[in-house]
Amino acid sequence: MWITHIPGRVFFVLRTILLIDGQNLFHLAKAAWGPGGAYDWPSYDVEKLAEGLAAQNPGRTLQEVRFYTGVPSRQANPFWNAFWTNKLRRMRDQGIIVYRGRVNVGNQEKGVDVSLAIDLVQATYDQAFEVAIIVSQDADFGPAVRLAKRVAQSQGRHLAFESAFPYSEGRVSPRGVPGTKWVQIDQGTYDSCFDPRDYRPSGK
Repeated sequence: MWITHIPGRVFFVLRTILLIDGQNLFHLAKAAWGPGGAYDWPSYDVEKLAEGLAAQNPGRTLQEVRFYTGVPSRQANPFWNAFWTNKLRRMRDQGIIVYRGRVNVGNQEKGVDVSLAIDLVQATYDQAFEVAIIVSQDADFGPAVRLAKRVAQSQGRHLAFESAFPYSEGRVSPRGVPGTKWVQIDQGTYDSCFDPRDYRPSGK
């Protein structure tokens, strides 16, 4: 925690990190407000979304953004391989830390959840944040949150853990990652983070 002094006032600055499960974010948005329009592809701007979520509470400063997604091979799906290659390149240029996992023949991601979970625990051990926001609804991250809390407790620190996810009543479950505070992303917030760039391969 940082302390900023201004004559007569003291501000506590809470370092905030975001860990974004890219495919979970995309599929939840599509389930909540699609199909159709910009919900049919990963149309979100990660930087805008991260800044917006961090700014929802005063005193938080965005310290780091990490993005995780599986990407199919060029042979298996040339369109989505090119799309994600281009979009991830843009994220890296913005200073976002990117983890690029694999997608197997059954269209399942490999290595993505494990990498996010390990990074959460490592960042806790390194005392790199006071607030961690997991952009996902995946209950599989619950054990990592429990472990991170035990690590923080052993350090004498009390940290905030949240999970943020697109939500529409009756279409998406209101439950987030176990052990976190659940933050529902409404349609207006999601739409305000639209990324107008075209990441499709040339000629598409």
